Amino acid sequence: MPEATALERLLQERMAALGLSRGGVGQRLSPANPSKALRRLDDFTSHGVRPSDDLPDRLAAVLEVSEAELVTAARATREAIEARADADYRARFQPHAVWTTVRSQPSSTAMAGFINAPARLVLLFPPDLSTQDFIAYCQAQAPKGVPLYGPVTGFIINYTPDEAVRYDLNGQTLETRDAAVRVSGAFARL
Repeated sequence: MPEATALERLLQERMAALGLSRGGVGQRLSPANPSKALRRLDDFTSHGVRPSDDLPDRLAAVLEVSEAELVTAARATREAIEARADADYRARFQPHAVWTTVRSQPSSTAMAGFINAPARLVLLFPPDLSTQDFIAYCQAQAPKGVPLYGPVTGFIINYTPDEAVRYDLNGQTLETRDAAVRVSGAFARL
């Protein structure tokens, strides 16, 4: 079972101190719909992302804590989640390339989702390919275009999580970056 977040620990501690059950918290948050209140509470405590309504205000009152204490626990929750995600990303990182195209966003996000177009922006290197051969491999594998993104203009090689270089199609260095470029929503094909 995963470790409890800072918000989950705060909730558990305050429920114990006040003698509240989970159902009691849901009832106090929303007498008309305690189940919905508990679902929203679970989402808030597990991610630390502040909802757009007054749930944190009501929760602070129910738990008899200050809103500042709740906000601090939410921030700690988000930071811990981000740190775990970054550690996981770094542990799994393998050098790869990302195609640069005429459009930075797909022309149709719905269609991009259907065909997983973001994954087509990623080129995985064979495990036995040496770093010196990355540029030539990218040039040999370069497609004319990527569906919904348009013609390929170059590529970015993510050497490490903290080093990436952008090249044109001729292999000329255009830019050096201090972080790998991530393609959101891509499910890389292996």
